[in-house]
Amino acid sequence: MPSKKSPTTYKLRVIGGSFKRTKLAEVPGDVTRSTKDRVKESLFNMLAPDIPGAHVCDLFAGSGALGIEALSRGALHTTFIERNHQAFSVLRQNIGALPLKGKTTIYRSDALTTLKTFNQGFDVILIDPPYRKGLVDKALTVISENTLLNPQGIIAVLSENNVTLNIQVPLTITKDKNVGITKITLIEWSDDV
Repeated sequence: MPSKKSPTTYKLRVIGGSFKRTKLAEVPGDVTRSTKDRVKESLFNMLAPDIPGAHVCDLFAGSGALGIEALSRGALHTTFIERNHQAFSVLRQNIGALPLKGKTTIYRSDALTTLKTFNQGFDVILIDPPYRKGLVDKALTVISENTLLNPQGIIAVLSENNVTLNIQVPLTITKDKNVGITKITLIEWSDDV
């Protein structure tokens, strides 16, 4: 019996920059949770001064919509990490449909394990993991312990708006904002360290 392949749906889109209005494939089913346009717009408005020329890391990348949005808005390079096979396939499809040669690196692996192998920092780290798994706090610990955020860099976390993040020195929250059921939290190195 032939296997049924889920049809590709294009409900996602790039909302700003050079790829504005470009449709992106969405991961079918409930493998990932797509970031709503309103949340994405708020996030990138908050990150506007940090994106141009930045080296970005999109953890738990899913379809790649956040990292691609960063590239559309002038990021120099985005590293995508996604371990789910189905999501990784969609991620590759989305990157392959755009003129991004030399601007992306993609890993099909566990985000936390892969982070520990890096010996360079990033200017912007996007963290949008599956909810209710404690992955944000674990990712922040790995980033801090391995100095993966550049000195003037910024971490952007998307989480449920009722979640309290366990931020520890040398990191500090610089801004947060609720957008519907999502909380956007910006984190930087603390000036006190």
